[in-house]
Amino acid sequence: MKTALIQEKPGKLNNQNTSTHPEESLDSSVEIQDKREDLETVNPFSDWDDNPFDPDDLEDLGEVYPQEKSAKTKQKPLEEHLDEQPEVEVEKPKKNYLFTPQVALSLLAIFGSVYVITRPCVIGECQVIDIAKEQAQKSQETIQNVTTSQAPGIAKEELDSAIKQLKRIPFWSPYHRQSRALLSVYNQESKELEFVVKALWIAGLASEEAQNPPYEVEEWDKIKTRWEEAIAQLQQVPPENIIYPFAQARLEQYRANLTEVRGRLALERQAGRTLADAKKAAQVAQARQGVARGVESWQLVYDTWQNATNTLASVAPGTTAYQEAQLLLARYQPQLEDARDRKTIEQVGLDAYNRAVSNADQAKIFAERGAWSDAVKYWSQAVTFGKRVPMSSSYHVEMQPLMTSYTESWKQAEAENKVATRVNTARQDLKTACTGSPTICSYSVSRDLITIRLAPNYVEKIEETALTGDRSGNPEKRNEAEKHVQTLKIALESISDNAQIPLEVYKPNGEKIGVHIPNS
Repeated sequence: MKTALIQEKPGKLNNQNTSTHPEESLDSSVEIQDKREDLETVNPFSDWDDNPFDPDDLEDLGEVYPQEKSAKTKQKPLEEHLDEQPEVEVEKPKKNYLFTPQVALSLLAIFGSVYVITRPCVIGECQVIDIAKEQAQKSQETIQNVTTSQAPGIAKEELDSAIKQLKRIPFWSPYHRQSRALLSVYNQESKELEFVVKALWIAGLASEEAQNPPYEVEEWDKIKTRWEEAIAQLQQVPPENIIYPFAQARLEQYRANLTEVRGRLALERQAGRTLADAKKAAQVAQARQGVARGVESWQLVYDTWQNATNTLASVAPGTTAYQEAQLLLARYQPQLEDARDRKTIEQVGLDAYNRAVSNADQAKIFAERGAWSDAVKYWSQAVTFGKRVPMSSSYHVEMQPLMTSYTESWKQAEAENKVATRVNTARQDLKTACTGSPTICSYSVSRDLITIRLAPNYVEKIEETALTGDRSGNPEKRNEAEKHVQTLKIALESISDNAQIPLEVYKPNGEKIGVHIPNS
């Protein structure tokens, strides 16, 4: 604690006052004292140590007269006595006139007079008052010289001893008025010392009860109440009492202790509320975790567990809630880590899922345009990202039917791309084959057919060359023409075989002159 609690040893209160309510015991003692003073004015024997009207005293008086006592003794029956001694004549007992009511009253009056004149301070000087004053002075010296917490108790015992001495003085003593005056002062001082003694006793209990914190709110509240009671006792000590400086010093210390205890009480209450908030957050996290699907829901689960653990970590040390908070923190931390891992998995799954869908959308666009090469590229990426969706992710289930579709689309795109590649290659090759001076042919290529139409100028030139050779008798010219046509034929068949597309060749007039089916 910030302020060391004042440790007072609890014990029995002086005058054997064990009441737990100081005000009730003090009020009852004052009331009893007032009743005693009233009775003294009525019964002069009320203050005597030995009451002459006590029946036991009357029995003691009988000891002086043995014949009276013997008269009370049980006697044998007359008939038995006559049987034992028949020869003796039994005489009737004579009446005893020594002890009569008048004699008893006279003796009581004598003894009462002796008692009255032998009471303290009836005749001569009154040493009892001097002794009482010495005890009262000693009580004040104790307060001034003894610095421990035992000083008020010792001083009260000494003052109570003085009060006891003064009470011995009877009302018929000439010193009675003086003793009453002193009694009034000493009783008030004793009552004020009683406040301090009870405060020390209550403070001792509070100190002992606060020795081994932490405590529950109820226990701290009980300790707080004790310090408040101790302070309330000290506040009743008036400034004119010699014990006042002592009481003020303790009052300052007790107030500091009360402030400390109130702080601990507030801390304990706050720790309890914080612990309760953490438990509620954990319950919410568990409920959300049971139905979590997707990155957003797992993010919310993670945030809730994070809130629960952060709240537990804020529980103040030195409180009863702190130990429980540490145990719960050890239990909640794995839940937080699991939620974080699931959140990460879900995030990875979501990213892969989104990228797979995005690439698939791009592939569809390129496929519609016939850009099969790009379509194959994006379908391939869509399948690759789809495979990256973790199996433990909630997106894995959603990804599976899409993966089937994406894979089929990818295969189709690859097939289409191969066809398109062959077609494009065929076009490039036909362009080369048909280019010449004059132009050899024109062409059209589809995925199902390659159509070649020989150019009129090329046909005329071939025919003219062949005819020229025939006319001139030069076979080389015909061979040259035939060789050129054969070369074109081989090139066109090769293009058809590579493209795996059937080939048809037409004359300029539209007459089909050749067909080629590619080798499978």
